[in-house]
Amino acid sequence: MPNAAPAARDALSDLHGISQEAFELIIASEITSRTAYERMYRRPIRPGGQSGITVGIGYDSGYSDAARIRADWGGKIAPAMVEALASVAGLTGAAAQRALGEVRPLVLIEWDAAIAVFCETSLPKYLAMTRNALPNFDLLSPTCRGVLTSLVYNRGASFSKQGARYQEMRAIKAHMTAEVFDRIPAEIRKMKRLWTAPALRGVALRREREALLFEAGLAESEKTREQVLA
Repeated sequence: MPNAAPAARDALSDLHGISQEAFELIIASEITSRTAYERMYRRPIRPGGQSGITVGIGYDSGYSDAARIRADWGGKIAPAMVEALASVAGLTGAAAQRALGEVRPLVLIEWDAAIAVFCETSLPKYLAMTRNALPNFDLLSPTCRGVLTSLVYNRGASFSKQGARYQEMRAIKAHMTAEVFDRIPAEIRKMKRLWTAPALRGVALRREREALLFEAGLAESEKTREQVLA
């Protein structure tokens, strides 16, 4: 596993109800490792598509408002950096790309600040989004809960969105409602159809890792279900 995990454990021992393996999956999927973060991601980037200016461990300022950015990053990085990020709140796509050149030299986020915001703010937020979107979420094991949180971290809680792009997300919600959890890995794998371009291969690989880890957590989910319903 990437060397993110020991530092993450030092930053916050409470994984908010997901397993260590799922926690490490999210970190690895977002920034690969602490070494990679320190080499490539300390300054803002824009991953492409409709992303906004992104900092830390997948923190997209394009989907936050200025007040949220100030609350999340205040006290973690210098005030001038916080304000630079707040100035690009809500910008996505081409607008974010135009702003990147101006804000990039102004913001440099060290690992300790990045992992702290992820553990204290981002992870609880996305876990809550996943729990609120999916019936029977707490019948899943910590590993399976973490996998679905990873999915939401990447795709949003889009389990009710219409259109072919979200058909597997809708199917996952249906499987959660019916408590047929063993059908979920197949839906995660089917999503790889969306990322066939070479430049997007990393997202397809993430889906496969999520599916494999969900499968590993299924036996544990049965025990969790029995405990919850006892």
